[in-house]
Amino acid sequence: MADEKRHNRQVLGQWIEGQRARPQFRAAPSAGLSVSKIMRPLAKKHGGGQSALALERVWPEIMGPRWSKISTPVRFLGGRDGRTLIISAPGPAAALILAQSGPIIARLNTHLGSSHVSRIKVVQSRMTAPASSQPKRGLAPRQEAALQDGLAQVKNERLKNALEAMGRNVISKGS
Repeated sequence: MADEKRHNRQVLGQWIEGQRARPQFRAAPSAGLSVSKIMRPLAKKHGGGQSALALERVWPEIMGPRWSKISTPVRFLGGRDGRTLIISAPGPAAALILAQSGPIIARLNTHLGSSHVSRIKVVQSRMTAPASSQPKRGLAPRQEAALQDGLAQVKNERLKNALEAMGRNVISKGS
């Protein structure tokens, strides 16, 4: 009886060994996942692809020094027949940029690829006053005079502006 049980266990063990399943077949990972693992570090290193935010890096080359200071690329719209680039620019500059759309589109397509951009749409944004023409607030006339007297000896204009801003912050927080 003991031999018979031992024999049955051996037979059962052999049968179980033969019935074990093979490892599950796993499909290959998607190509998009594999490509994104390679492209993401490259995009971080060399800048993004063809998004409007990636254009900001080369925006002065595309728009020129005059228009790049006051305009920014917002986003792309469209698809098959060429895309529309939406640009944000202040009031009167928007009309002037739109008037120069032909050469701007040509430079964009040179940078992004042939017939990538077919139109430009300019959205008017608020005009901002230059920092030097904004009124200086927060100090009493006596404090303003004391600050200007303290900065009178500084010759470097950038240093003087930085010290003035810091002085305004310190004085206004102390009062």
